[in-house]
Amino acid sequence: MSEIRISEAGTVQFPMVNHAAGIGWTPIAPEVAKQKRGGEAGMMLRDELEAALARFNPWMTSDAIRQVIEKLEAIPPTIEGNRDMLAWLRGERQWYDEGEKRHRHVQLIDFGRPSENVFHVTWEWKLKPPARNGNRADVMFVINGVPVCIVEHKNPKDGGAIDRGVTQLKRYEKETPELIGTPQLFNVTHLLDYWYGVTWNANRRYMARWKQKPEETYKFAVQAFFEPTDFLRTLRDWILFYVEDGETRKSILRQHQRVAVDKIVERCEDKAKKRGLVWHTQGSGKTFTLITAARLILEDKARFQNATVILVVDRTELEGQLKGWVEKLLGEMQSQDIPVWRANSKTEVQDLLKTDKRGLIISMIHKFEGIDKGANTRENIYIFIDEAHRSVAKDLGTYMMAAVPNATIIGFTGTPIAKTAQGEGTFKIFGTEDEQGYLDKYSIRESIEDETTLPIRHTMAPSEMTVPAERLDKEFFELAAAEGVTDIDELNKVLDRAVGLRTFLTADDRVEKVAAFVAEHFREKVHPLGYKAFLVGVNREACAKYKRALDKLLPPEWSEAVYTDNAADVVDRPLVAEVQLSPEREADVRLLFKKPNEDPKILIVTDKLLTGYDAPLLYCMYLDKPMRDHVLLQAIARVNRPYVDANGVQKRVGLVVDFVGVLRELKKALQFDSSDVSGVIEDLDLLLQDFLGRIEKAKGAYLEVGDEGSADEKLEKLVYGRFLDPEPRKAFFEAYKEIEALWEILSPSPELRDHITTFKRLAQLYAAVRNAYADRVGYLADLAYKSRRLVEESATQEGLGKLTKTVTFDVKTLEGLRGEPGSDEGKVFNLVRGLQKEIEDEADTAPVLQSLKDRAERILKDLENRNTTGLAAMDMLAALAKEKEEAIKAAKDSGLSARAFGVYWNLKDDEPLRNAGISAMELARDAETEMHRFPNARVNDDERRKLRATLYRPLLGLGKEDRGRVVDVVLAILLDGDHDAES
Repeated sequence: MSEIRISEAGTVQFPMVNHAAGIGWTPIAPEVAKQKRGGEAGMMLRDELEAALARFNPWMTSDAIRQVIEKLEAIPPTIEGNRDMLAWLRGERQWYDEGEKRHRHVQLIDFGRPSENVFHVTWEWKLKPPARNGNRADVMFVINGVPVCIVEHKNPKDGGAIDRGVTQLKRYEKETPELIGTPQLFNVTHLLDYWYGVTWNANRRYMARWKQKPEETYKFAVQAFFEPTDFLRTLRDWILFYVEDGETRKSILRQHQRVAVDKIVERCEDKAKKRGLVWHTQGSGKTFTLITAARLILEDKARFQNATVILVVDRTELEGQLKGWVEKLLGEMQSQDIPVWRANSKTEVQDLLKTDKRGLIISMIHKFEGIDKGANTRENIYIFIDEAHRSVAKDLGTYMMAAVPNATIIGFTGTPIAKTAQGEGTFKIFGTEDEQGYLDKYSIRESIEDETTLPIRHTMAPSEMTVPAERLDKEFFELAAAEGVTDIDELNKVLDRAVGLRTFLTADDRVEKVAAFVAEHFREKVHPLGYKAFLVGVNREACAKYKRALDKLLPPEWSEAVYTDNAADVVDRPLVAEVQLSPEREADVRLLFKKPNEDPKILIVTDKLLTGYDAPLLYCMYLDKPMRDHVLLQAIARVNRPYVDANGVQKRVGLVVDFVGVLRELKKALQFDSSDVSGVIEDLDLLLQDFLGRIEKAKGAYLEVGDEGSADEKLEKLVYGRFLDPEPRKAFFEAYKEIEALWEILSPSPELRDHITTFKRLAQLYAAVRNAYADRVGYLADLAYKSRRLVEESATQEGLGKLTKTVTFDVKTLEGLRGEPGSDEGKVFNLVRGLQKEIEDEADTAPVLQSLKDRAERILKDLENRNTTGLAAMDMLAALAKEKEEAIKAAKDSGLSARAFGVYWNLKDDEPLRNAGISAMELARDAETEMHRFPNARVNDDERRKLRATLYRPLLGLGKEDRGRVVDVVLAILLDGDHDAES
């Protein structure tokens, strides 16, 4: 069995095993792994786990070891159970030591001495829970008997391989969660690309490409990821569980985050250097980087002499975020004997420092105002300042630094450092000890290349709604330059002084026009994609007016206004007070906006949610508030979060529709180094030019097929001629998907009018090719929303139904097809699909027909690879169809059940059996008799072991290896009908 699979998986799966073996992982065959885990229902290699527990915990008795293993095996296959398993792996769980009468930490892995651990890699890891269908992982990595990483390999010739791998993991979560109950990590690879992520958060958004230089190979990627010391570090340090929107989530730090964490920890240990600046672009996981660095310093009490880390934030919005989705991380730190305090007042900050508290302190920057000089002079105090470009350069930063004069201070920012006095001040405070001014930098360009964030495109609203350039310059840019703008509060103060500009932006007739434009644009360009939007008003009055105007044009439940409250609004601003949400409703709105099938769809905002709010569904921002520099970049970064919907369709860009005109002159709006913001936000017209070039190229490459034959004959010739080879098929799929993504973003648009027919034909061709070569038929394949709607507008798709029909796999149908017009290749695909569907629909036939299906699929694969012709494949399928009829007739005549007959049919030509004089028919009858004796063998381990033992008796004439092989085949057929025939 193993050898056959090796040859079939030779391009990816087994090179991975070989590469892993080259760095210290020991390969074990599936049969050996199955035996070590006690059958297909087990997940632990029990003997290895027992040995590790005894080796690392000499105080444990054999009974205690047995109980710990039972405890591990009983952990529920949920995300919470997965977190519990990681805690066991990290040595965070305890067991009672009877000898010393105390609880002690249990060690499963020696992280400090990698060579003391046992590293295994195996393949075709099938899990078959009792009374349910099973699933099979391509490769499993195991440490000390515990599975830690599951790998899905996809054919490098197939398009969309990574997405299909993620879909596979989602299927495991639903069908066999036990398969991912223990593993912490998940890899998807198709040889040309290597992605990694965590189990229990299966979404393309949370997957990351393993970064490597272009000249480096698949072998390098595998060996770099699984190098034992680094891999153990991943398990110990880089996996995070947290709570977001009331749900437990899981994440893994990406490579840029790991590099930054190590630099931060190293700087904190450096006695000579006391400052550092970390710029990681908005949306790249800066908060997780910061929290992980703090945790590593606080956990290593010996290295950092029982340190204090002070986490400084400078606005309630960010503190609220820390109280929310980071709460789980802080709670875990407390459970590991790391105290966590939140300083709620200036007095509390001073008391915590003067009483020399050790652990994590969270405070807002303004709570340092007036604090005593030299409140704590210890050196092992480490201050991490979030959004360091803002108020730290002012007096508040001075107070803080004077209070802890010997502390190491690391500033974090999500935006580039501006070429302004504030920006230069930030460099002077944090960057003087590093040559480039940064301790670590992860630029916007890098983030987009890594798909950590998305590029942003902008377009101008109609000129009659936008602010005249002269007014914007005089009443905003000049004023903002004089005042300096680093956060939303400072921006609002500037706008309060710009009376004329504010009056223009909030005029009732203009609000009506903008609302009408937004309603139409959202309905036509955003809502069909399944995405959501922000409308950013200049102030709270504007937000309230927009809510009232939009309610006349769209369903009222589609929009909500979210802004700060003011007790005086009831009297001074009655409309603002009327629209104001209660705190409870606002909390619900924040949560519901992140859900694809819930309202609201549009949030109208002006100050809240422009920083620290992460909603991947947010695609479009209607910008009607003048902004610049950090505030502008932070605001528009709300739309740069990657998102993949339930159908696997990816959000490609974030969109900003500019009603103010700040993006007309980016050099004025974003005073950063051009290399830092290059590619951040570009005109939407660039996408149009990209689309026009791509569709013209695709038209010539894929739609020009000559004049011979009818429309359906041309289509069939194209589908089964040009696209029979997997490589050009994959190239077409990728080319179409790029064009489709651009179409979805740009349409409806007058510039697309001349290309509707061409795009519709490409979409029809894509659907035809997808369906022709798919295992299952779906009429419109995986077309995106607008493309699907466009194709559905056609009453018929000539030839498509014919190409994707499912036919009965039998001699009569096959001979009938021979006489019909059309390509033999198309007929072969439809026949094999028919056999696949028959087995899928009629489970009782599976034991008999499975080996025929396997052989039919091999014929199909040979046809794809041009190892045989369509005519020859038809002849081979004719032989299989005849064999199928013989099998069905023989099954009826035998009087055996379908499963028992399946045993006979799969073993009737087995040469070792025949040489030993063992009748396959008698063996099948014996198997059926024994199955009646052990009716619960599928769900009862004891009965299954007894059934296995009885099956060995009639096979004593075989050698040991053949005996085990035949029993495995018989059991697979009897118990689940899902086996891999050797024929």
